[in-house]
This record gives sequence, structure tokens and C-alpha cells, in this order.
Amino acid sequence: MEIVHERIQTDLWCFSWIAFAVALPLFAFLRQRDPLIRWHEHGNVSTKPYGGIDLILVLAFFLGIKAVITVFVANRETPGPENFTAAVMLTDILLKIAVASFFIYFLMFRKVDVVESFGLNRLSPAGIAIWGGVVGVLAVPLVMGVGHVATLGLGRYLGELPPQPIVQAFTDSGDVAFRVITIVGVLLVTPVFEELFYRGYLYGVTKRYTDRFFAALFSCLIFTIAHAGVITILPIFTLAIFLVLAYELSGSLWVPIVIHVIFNLANVAGMLWSSAGG
Repeated sequence: MEIVHERIQTDLWCFSWIAFAVALPLFAFLRQRDPLIRWHEHGNVSTKPYGGIDLILVLAFFLGIKAVITVFVANRETPGPENFTAAVMLTDILLKIAVASFFIYFLMFRKVDVVESFGLNRLSPAGIAIWGGVVGVLAVPLVMGVGHVATLGLGRYLGELPPQPIVQAFTDSGDVAFRVITIVGVLLVTPVFEELFYRGYLYGVTKRYTDRFFAALFSCLIFTIAHAGVITILPIFTLAIFLVLAYELSGSLWVPIVIHVIFNLANVAGMLWSSAGG
């Protein structure tokens, strides 16, 4: 099972970045031939603040993370439920806050208007709630359904599929601090952190040098690879599609953040139900 998971992840990762490497010069060539082509300006997500340095940072950040993870996994066994503690989860939260803070400071240092660039002032609170709530309520059952079908289908070939270590740790743990820290991280920190980087930055920078369709597909694949095991590839990719479409159509990063929170809330509720013997 682990070998299959690693092989699929590696293949998808290679495919995604090869497609990215091919797309960049191809779109540059098309724009050079016809300067009137402004595909990156279509839609509601602005790409004006991004330039060559952002392209380099995207490559350095995401390929660098992959390299670190590869080295880490090669030298250690896959973490089990016993490896997830309150201290580990708190460290994860603080690290995400630190990285996100540095990133925002970096953009502000470059005179980038973060609020305007990510559409944080584009919608009213009521508009954000409506957009996020409606799309979230539609997305969560569909994503859960896709996950259930994928589990049933792959179960025939792979046998009984174990829960993810973090899920197992949460349902089995009686440590209140661990549970509270995990819930705070899952519901508040992770959605903001991941939407900032995957939708806000990766999608925006990729769209700047290609178009919104390729950028959506590419960012969804990278997001899926970072999260998915064998059984969660299809549901996570489905979720990513909802998130990037919501961002592009609404023009506000708050909308995918709200959807992400709703999705994670549904998962937390499921874990609490399971741990209570439901």
C-alpha cells in the first residue's frame, strides 16, 4: 500500500511539473506571436503584482518542500498515530503562522497590496458568507461521496484501507490538549495557510504566465499531491476544483478559505463522532 501511494505521488508530481515546464515557453511563444493575447487578465483573480521573482519563488518553495519531504521520508519510517502529539501539532501551527507571516511581509516589502491582490476587500462579509456557505454546502457532500466511492472501489483491490495516522491519533487520543490544538489548527490555521499559498500564490503566479485553465489544473494537482493518499486522490482533487473555481469566480480569497473551513469542520465532526463510538 505504501509503495503504491509513493509511486502514484511521484508520477503525479513529475507529470505536473513537466507540464508546467512545457507550458511556460509555449504560452510565452503564443503571446509573442500575438501581443493581444491577454489570457492571464481574464477572470476575477488579478495577476498584476506578480513577476519573474514570483515564478522563481514558486519553483523554489514547492520544489524545495518536495525535496525536504523526500529526504525526510527516506531517512525515517512513515509516521504512525503515536507520532502525533500536542507538541507536534502546536509546532506545526506555529511554523505555518511563521511562514505565512514572512510571506506576507515579503509581499508588503515589495509594495504589493495584499488586500487588493487577494481580493480580501472585494466582497462584504455577507457576500463571503453566502459564497462560501453555498459552495461549501454543495462541495462537502460531493467530495465525501467521491471519497466513499473511491474507498469502495479501491478496497476491492487493496483490501481494508487503514485510516490516516492523524485521524487515528485524534480518534484514539484522550489528551484534551492534543484535540484542542488539532481542532484549532485544522479549522483556523490550515485553511488560511493553504489557501494563501495554493490558491492565492501558486494559482495567481501560474495564471500570470499561462492562463486560468492551466493554472487551475496545475494548482489543483499540486494541492492534491501534497494531501492525498491512494484513496483520497479523487476527493481531494474534487475539493481543489471547488476551491479554485470559487476563488476565480468570486475574486476573493476569503471564499475558498470559508469552503476549506466547512470541509475541515465536517471532517472534525466525523472524527469526534467516531471517537465517541458513533
